[in-house]
Amino acid sequence: MSDAPPFRFEAFADAPSAKAGFDAAYPAGSAIEPALRALVAIGAQCKSVGATRFACRYVESGGALAGWCWYVVLEAGGERTLQGSAISLAALGL
Repeated sequence: MSDAPPFRFEAFADAPSAKAGFDAAYPAGSAIEPALRALVAIGAQCKSVGATRFACRYVESGGALAGWCWYVVLEAGGERTLQGSAISLAALGL
């Protein structure tokens, strides 16, 4: 188990800053499993969408971003290492 504090999207106002924070916490070349565990721990729904790709979504339930959804894609490389990530933010139709 990691000693790092859990990754929280609430700390970021937009997708580019969230991606920079995520990449700092889970840099390319590190194991992908801790990144997936961190996303699931905050309530993200994740699934494998290919042999080397995982897609996750996390819906904000409170605060200034309530009703917004974060979309995260993680690319895995050899030996289950994180090769890259993409993060976007979208408003949900309520």
